[in-house]
Amino acid sequence: MRVSTGVSVMRRTSLTRVIAAAIAVLCAVSPAFARDVQYQEGDGEIEVFVNVGEPTEISFEGGQIKDGFHNSNAPIAIQNKGSALIIFGKQNMTADGAALIVRLNDGRSYPIRVMVANEKNPRDAQIIIEDGKGAFGVEEEQAPEGYTERSYDYAPASKVSGLMREMVLVAEFGKKGIPGYTMSDKYKGQTVVSDGSILAKIDRMFIGPNLWGYVLDTTNLLDQSQKLNPATFRIDGTRAVSSSSWELAARPLNVEEQISNKHNAKVYIVTRSR
Repeated sequence: MRVSTGVSVMRRTSLTRVIAAAIAVLCAVSPAFARDVQYQEGDGEIEVFVNVGEPTEISFEGGQIKDGFHNSNAPIAIQNKGSALIIFGKQNMTADGAALIVRLNDGRSYPIRVMVANEKNPRDAQIIIEDGKGAFGVEEEQAPEGYTERSYDYAPASKVSGLMREMVLVAEFGKKGIPGYTMSDKYKGQTVVSDGSILAKIDRMFIGPNLWGYVLDTTNLLDQSQKLNPATFRIDGTRAVSSSSWELAARPLNVEEQISNKHNAKVYIVTRSR
């Protein structure tokens, strides 16, 4: 018979605090940042902050750049790379910045104002502008005549779902790494949750320019099964939380149960870059 645990003093180590400490060690202080910008039509101009002579990359969710418009005397230099704009500030930039309109091949357009970076708004190293339309595009909205064979590609690791999939492949299927991400096991084994019912420890971390990923090893400490609550693992900037199993079996009492490993699960967290 399994006996449920009695009331005990519970200890929870703040996941936010532990990961913040890891961030402080892993990343040097930098004046440049990567941002995801959520844009809806009618929001007004998207502000982008640049430094004189330093590049800032602006890319658009699922889109290719068709053309754009700006004053020929604007105090910025622009390079169109098809999938992104590279913008440099010029010496004659003022507090008003420079305005431009960018149009994509699928018909979407965005008003952008390039501003001089300051202490409150540091230089943007990279910006990804998202509006929820890039995953489909105009052509996808038109129903094809008859039957059309379609190809469904996996999202790249630069997207939330893509990074989540890549972390699962690394943690559970032995993939060696994720292109574009630095993998660190420096904090492997560091306890981030321990409240008497579950125990969660860091397995590894993935550091990317726009997204960060965390893999946790989670164990049920109770003599009865329990469901994991995704909110337990949410921190500032969290984009998604997933798990290899949301319900953990009771802690094992024999070898067979130990081998089945159903009392353990991998938890995956994707956040915005810090």
